[in-house]
Amino acid sequence: MNLLQILASGNDIEGQVNSFSIRTVLVASLLLVVLMLISSRVVNKKKLKHWKKPLFILIAATIAFPSLLLTGSTVYINTISDSGGPVHWHTDVEFWVCGQEIELRDPIGALNNKIGTSSYHEHDDKRIHLEGVVIDEEVDASLGKFMDVTGGEISNEKLVMPIEESIFEDDIDGDTVANNQAVVESFKTTDPEGRALLSLTNGASCGDQANYGEVQAFLYSYNKEDKTYSQKKLNEPAKYTMRDEPLVPPGDCLIVEFDVSKQHTDKLCQQYGVKDSERCVAFGVSEYNPDLCNIREVDKHTDDMMHEHESEEQ
Repeated sequence: MNLLQILASGNDIEGQVNSFSIRTVLVASLLLVVLMLISSRVVNKKKLKHWKKPLFILIAATIAFPSLLLTGSTVYINTISDSGGPVHWHTDVEFWVCGQEIELRDPIGALNNKIGTSSYHEHDDKRIHLEGVVIDEEVDASLGKFMDVTGGEISNEKLVMPIEESIFEDDIDGDTVANNQAVVESFKTTDPEGRALLSLTNGASCGDQANYGEVQAFLYSYNKEDKTYSQKKLNEPAKYTMRDEPLVPPGDCLIVEFDVSKQHTDKLCQQYGVKDSERCVAFGVSEYNPDLCNIREVDKHTDDMMHEHESEEQ
C-alpha cells in the first residue's frame, strides 16, 4: 500500500503512515549504502569519473526524499485530524469481573513500558494514554480501539481482557473486593500465542445460578464549575471516547464490569477516590485534608428530577 492509498483509506491513518515511514527509511538506507559503495569505486577510477555528478544527485535525493515525505505526511495528518495536532489525553480505567478487580497484562520486554501502541496504550497504571494525533476521535479515542490494540475485545455481549497469569489486581485502592476468585479463574483462557486472557460472554454465572453476568461500563465525569462528579451507565461501552483532558480528574474515570445487571457501580478510580470528600480516607488519604478531598459525587438524574419538580411547583 502506497502513501496515497493509506491517506485515502481513513483507517488508523497515523499507525499506517508510521509503518510506511519506517519501510521508506529502511529502503532509503539500503539504497544509500549501495550508492556509497558504488561511489567509492567511481572515485578511484578515472574512466568512471563522469558518473560522479549523477551519483551525487542520487545520494542527495535518497537522503532528501524520505525527509520530505515524512514532513509532508506529518503536516497532512495534522491538517485532517480532529485534534489539529498531537494531544496527550488520559482516562483512568478499572476492570472488574464478578466483584474481583482484574489486572491488565503488563508490558512485555525490558525496553517496553506499555501495552498497546506508541500512541494508545496503558503503562500498568490503570490509565488509558492517548499520545498522538487524533484523526477520527470516535475511533482513535474509543474504548473499543483501546481493547483492540491491547489484545482484547469489548461489545455489549462480550468482554475479552489480556491479563497476567495471576489475573487479579494487586494494587487495590478503597474499593470493596468480593471473595470468589475461583469463579473468575474459570473464565481464564489463552490467545493463539499462549498468553493469558479472560473471556466473558453475557449469561455466564458469577457463582450463583441466579446471578448471571453481563458486560457493563460506568462513566464518571467531572464538573469543573462546581467540583462535583457523576456517573452514568454507558449504552455501548465500545463507543466511549476519551475526554480531551491530560489530568484525572477532570479526565474521566471508566469502570468496566462483568457482573449482574445494575444501574450504578460502587467502584471508583483511585484519583477520584483520593479527592472525594466522603471516600478519600478509604482511598489512602491518612488524614482528612479539605484542600485535597474537595470533590463530591452527585446523582444528576436525581438532581434533574428535583429541578423538574421545582419547576412544576412554580
